Amino acid sequence: MERYFYFAESAVETTGEACLFPLSSFLGMTPASAGSTTLHFKSRNGAATDDVVTIAHIGSTPKVFMAEVVKYLQGNHRNPFLAVVEGTGNGSADVTGIATLTTVTTEA
Repeated sequence: MERYFYFAESAVETTGEACLFPLSSFLGMTPASAGSTTLHFKSRNGAATDDVVTIAHIGSTPKVFMAEVVKYLQGNHRNPFLAVVEGTGNGSADVTGIATLTTVTTEA
């Protein structure tokens, strides 16, 4: 069973700002700043550059955020979705403390 990362703004029903990447395309994470982390994925159209999602997180460092993502990935292998949803304390998010889904940059 393929697993997926799902990223969405809190008002996705009105903004349409969301994306879904298969876990198999995940390349890694890098700190973007003290309060944000960039997740890298293989380009969906085969370009040499990565598709990236930058997440701003409140009250946690990139290391803490990355640990939350890894903890989830090691946890429930039967759940096909890792939901990263904008909004602090959002009950539907698997990774908590997300302030803003800052940017999604894709080649596709």
